[in-house]
Amino acid sequence: MKNLDEINSIKNYYLTNNKEDVLKHIEDVAEIAVGLATAYNLDITKTKLAALLHDISGIMTPQKMYDFAKIRSLEIDPAEEKYHALLHQRVSKIIAQDEFGVTDSDILNAIECHTTLRKNASLYDKIIFIADKISWDQKFAPFFDDLIKNATIEALNKACYSYIKYQFDNNLLVMAHQWLIDAFDELKMNI
Repeated sequence: MKNLDEINSIKNYYLTNNKEDVLKHIEDVAEIAVGLATAYNLDITKTKLAALLHDISGIMTPQKMYDFAKIRSLEIDPAEEKYHALLHQRVSKIIAQDEFGVTDSDILNAIECHTTLRKNASLYDKIIFIADKISWDQKFAPFFDDLIKNATIEALNKACYSYIKYQFDNNLLVMAHQWLIDAFDELKMNI
């Protein structure tokens, strides 16, 4: 991070909006993501910032996210139309830009697809995606060890693919977002 004030500003944003639970989650994601960024020789500052801001829209209700998206004229996926909470990744990107002045496309893109991933995802995108999943679903924690030990693109792709496949195989998705479907299809071809 550029400085401690920047980190504190982000953390205070969660706290002043009574989102201590979200703050704990994003700190967990940041810890995992920084470990992965180190293993993959990515920029630690960018990765940490993406992790700390990935759920910044958690201060809003799903309906407010939907209203915000409509005001901003975002194209809304059918899954987002039905389940407004899916918009949080895209709304978080906008808040990161507007409230925190983030302009780096690696950071913004990783925030924007951290729930669904997407086709042509970057290493930053995949790291924030998988760190987010590991932090709240500990049964996927073994991916973390393999990702650090192997530190290959194949290992990261396999972790993303395996997580999404598990969701599909166990009918855990109430409605798949098109970005998730596209990411899964692309990963399947490269595994």
